[in-house]
Amino acid sequence: MVMEVGKIDSQGRVLVPKALRENLGLTGEIELVQVKDGILLRPRKSKSWEQILSEKLKVDWKQAMAVSLEGVSMDDVLFG
Repeated sequence: MVMEVGKIDSQGRVLVPKALRENLGLTGEIELVQVKDGILLRPRKSKSWEQILSEKLKVDWKQAMAVSLEGVSMDDVLFG
């Protein structure tokens, strides 16, 4: 494994070397996970429809028995 050195600027932003970003496919948003020895950076996982709907509709899907989306378009859910 090749170790790369990045930098943290005065505003707290982390600069990941270009070659490493390209090799790992790190673009756009990334996840930062605290682990025992530091921080793990990884591509952000795309959200499932369940996650998107629960955020937009404020529904706890673990407790909900049934939700009627009759008359609700996906545009309303995503952009409303």
